[in-house]
Order: sequence, then structure tokens, then C-alpha cells
Amino acid sequence: MHIHVVLNPAGASGRAWKLWKKLKPQFDDYGDYTLHTSSNSRGVQSICEQLTSSGALTAIALIGGDGTLNEALNGIRDFDNTLFGFVPCGTGNDTERDMSLPRKKKDIVSRLLSCEVRRRADIGELSFYKEDGSILKRKFSISSDIGFGAAACAFADRSKLKPVLNKLGLGKLIYLVGALKVCFGTKPACVRISYGGKTRVFKKCLCAIVMNHAYEGGGFKFCPDADFCDGKLDICVGNGISKPAFLKVLPLAYKGMHKGKRGIFLDRAQSFSMTSDIPLWAHTDGEVLGMTRKVNMRLTGEKLNLIV
Repeated sequence: MHIHVVLNPAGASGRAWKLWKKLKPQFDDYGDYTLHTSSNSRGVQSICEQLTSSGALTAIALIGGDGTLNEALNGIRDFDNTLFGFVPCGTGNDTERDMSLPRKKKDIVSRLLSCEVRRRADIGELSFYKEDGSILKRKFSISSDIGFGAAACAFADRSKLKPVLNKLGLGKLIYLVGALKVCFGTKPACVRISYGGKTRVFKKCLCAIVMNHAYEGGGFKFCPDADFCDGKLDICVGNGISKPAFLKVLPLAYKGMHKGKRGIFLDRAQSFSMTSDIPLWAHTDGEVLGMTRKVNMRLTGEKLNLIV
């Protein structure tokens, strides 16, 4: 089957292009492929939109990180007729971590070249309510949240250190720095969350993380029981925790050991609706959308046919 290889040459501080050059001989041996590279005028999202709009069965092999994966996801127009594989090449690589992919990139390529559907992943969608009353909708693969995590992503995006650390292969450090800075600068909010026919009010909410995969932020296992194929989204709320206590709990989340700790609330549902008394940062898969008082997160009901 013909495979469309998609990548951003500048992705992961140029590492995506370097990885492609190493993998190219393997694709050359396969023979039946086309390379698509993004540019300022035609991004990964636009490429995937064009490739999946014909109604024909289409195989895509993406080379990039979780942010590039998010772009591709938002570009796909026909999930039923899209076979999707990817070779991770980023700083966080939370999708790779959760899916237990082969460690060697060539082994991942061997799997996707078979074009065999190995699992069908759920797809999340965030509805972001703007101040003017309009709604921005954005799909997500890993997670979407408001508060602490999104604020840390916003800090990282604005930091001049991020490109430097990315080039050194230390990109995750900027999120740790952001987490520490945000922790002491974030004001708790009163957040009302409705899901599954019930409503809960968290009066001193630091974060409300809705996850499809178990990991986000470069290895934080905020929702350790999340399964990206089970038709449910998982939520982790941090509420009523002092900032020193929050800093003690945060490292435990790397192994999912924060479950049961004071101020940590976990649950699951197909959709969540949240309103806050103050504007909070929001993101999808680490891509920051801005600040808002209202968001909805849900599963779209579509499935991503994964060939890795």
C-alpha cells in the first residue's frame, strides 16, 4: 500500500529531519511512498487534511513529537479511511511512553510498513469558549486541561530557554522550571465540573486534567488508569492543596503514586464540562489555546486506526 510520510523538517529542533535521513533507506527499500514536508505556508495539519479528504483509504506515517501528532490529528478528515502510524521524535514523547512502542525506530517503521491496524485509539475534543462568545474546537490525543499544567505549558512556550534546551535534548527541563514557577504564582480557582449526570464544585482548584493517555508533560502519570482505547476520558483534579504540599505530591505523579493523597480527585466519564470564576490557561496536547472561564472536553466517538 502507498504510504504518505509527513514531517516538519524543523520539528524537534531539526531532529525530525535527521531521523528521516536515517530512516529513509528503510522506506526506499519499501519503495511505495511519498514524502511530504511542511512549510510556513503549508503545515502538517493542512497536509493531513488534503491527504484524507478524498474518501479513499490512506496510510500516513508521521515523524515528529506530540505537538506534531496533535497537528496531524486536527487535519484528518476521514478517520474511518485513514491508517495512521508515527515515529516519535520530540521532547515529551508521552504517546510513545504510553503505547510501549519498540525502542528502536527501525522496528517502529517495520510495524507501520505492514499497514496492519493494531489498535483503535479514542479521540478527544476540547471546546474552548472565548470572551466574544465564539467557540474554538480542537482535537487532542493525549490530554487537555485547565490551570496548573496549561499554565506551565504557556510559560514554556514563552521561555527563551526552550529552543536552547531542545537542541541539547533537555527540553523536559523547561516544563519542570515552568511547573515550579507556576506553582508559586498560580491562584486557586473555584471550578464547577459536570460529568456523568453529576456536578462537583472545587473551591480551591489548582488543576483539572482530562486525559486520554496516562502520561502528559514528559512523563507525569496524572491519570494512571487512563486507557486510550476504552471509550472513556479520565480526570485528575488537584484541590485545596497548599503549594508546599502540592510540590511534594507532584513528583509522586511520575509513577502514578499520587492516587489517594489528600486533595487529589480522580474519576472518568465520556465528557466533562467546566466553568471557573477566573480565567484559566487551557491546552490540548501541550498546545496552549489561551485563557478562558469555560471549557468542555469530550470523546468525539471517532477512532484513530493505528498501525504501530
